[in-house]
Amino acid sequence: MYEDEVYALYKEGIDYLKRIRAVKPPMIVISGSCVNFEKERQKIIEFIGELEWGIHSKSNCECSSNGSALGWDFFQIYFDPEFVERLLDVHPDIGKEEGNMIEQQFVLWISKKLKKRKQEYHLKLSDVPYEDTQGFRLNPENYRDDSELEKLR
Repeated sequence: MYEDEVYALYKEGIDYLKRIRAVKPPMIVISGSCVNFEKERQKIIEFIGELEWGIHSKSNCECSSNGSALGWDFFQIYFDPEFVERLLDVHPDIGKEEGNMIEQQFVLWISKKLKKRKQEYHLKLSDVPYEDTQGFRLNPENYRDDSELEKLR
């Protein structure tokens, strides 16, 4: 009897390893907080819809609740990086915001746009997709070699 249970658990473990899991494309994740997310979610979705309309493209943006604590509702907005790149083409003022990365500048730009609409949310960049690299990414042809160093002496 005991061996049958062990075999069943073993087989279940192997079946778990063989499962194909859904792979979600890399997304820019912005976390935010507001007082009443259920009411504010529709306004956020409308704002994203206006951005889509402005660049004449549909995005795979998602806005979901993350829980609540001490009277604040927390949420996350997921943006497709290609959508942000298209927005940067149409709205070059995104690049003028403070920040080291385009994604940080994008979050600051969205915060300002929402503030102008009297919709103040506390937004911050939560996650940025990075591509996995393998090996040497920089092109060594762009750097000096030993012969150029001899010329500088």
